Amino acid sequence: MPLYLYKHPTKDEYIEVIQKMNEEHIFIDDEGTKWERVWTKPNASMGMNADPDSPSQFVEKTKRYSVGEMWDYSAELKDKRISKRGHDQIGEAHENKRKSKMNKRREKRSKKS
Repeated sequence: MPLYLYKHPTKDEYIEVIQKMNEEHIFIDDEGTKWERVWTKPNASMGMNADPDSPSQFVEKTKRYSVGEMWDYSAELKDKRISKRGHDQIGEAHENKRKSKMNKRREKRSKKS
C-alpha cells in the first residue's frame, strides 16, 4: 500500500500514513486536528530505465528542463556511471577536451608574447 505524507497545519511536523489508493486521503490525529496532505513527485520510473551513457535519451528527457534541473539530472547520471564502472568516462572525456582547449589557448598567448 502507498505511503501518504501529511503536515501538521500549525507545527513543522510531518507524518507518513499508509493508506489504500481507494481510501479518502485525509489524516486526523487523536486531538481532532486535520493534517494537510503534502504532494510529492512520484519516484517510480515506470519502465524508463535511463541509460546513463545515452546522449539522445539525455536530450529527450531534458527538453523542458531548466538549467538547474538539467545539471541535477546530469549529476544523477554521473553517479550512475561511477557506480556502474568506478569512473565517469563521459565526464573525464569532457574534462580532457576542456584541458586541451585551454592548453592550446595558453600556447597561442605565449607565442604572441
